[in-house]
Amino acid sequence: MPSLLNLVIRTKQGTLYNDKVAAVSSKNDKGVFDILPEHENFISIIKESIVIHKKINENQEMKIENGILRVYKNKVNIYIGI
Repeated sequence: MPSLLNLVIRTKQGTLYNDKVAAVSSKNDKGVFDILPEHENFISIIKESIVIHKKINENQEMKIENGILRVYKNKVNIYIGI
């Protein structure tokens, strides 16, 4: 079984998403980037959208204004609307 990421997306009101995913894509001031399993620890301010790659060819896009994305030990935490 391929390696997966743990993804949690939160707002001030609560948790919007909490599941294992194949990858996560977003955009920061430098451009579009992808987070894959075993990614280096990473933190960034993100904007415009989050694309959740649940499986190959199964994606979910979430429009956002801005947020903070943190990758630590194969877990991705995203805080939006803060």
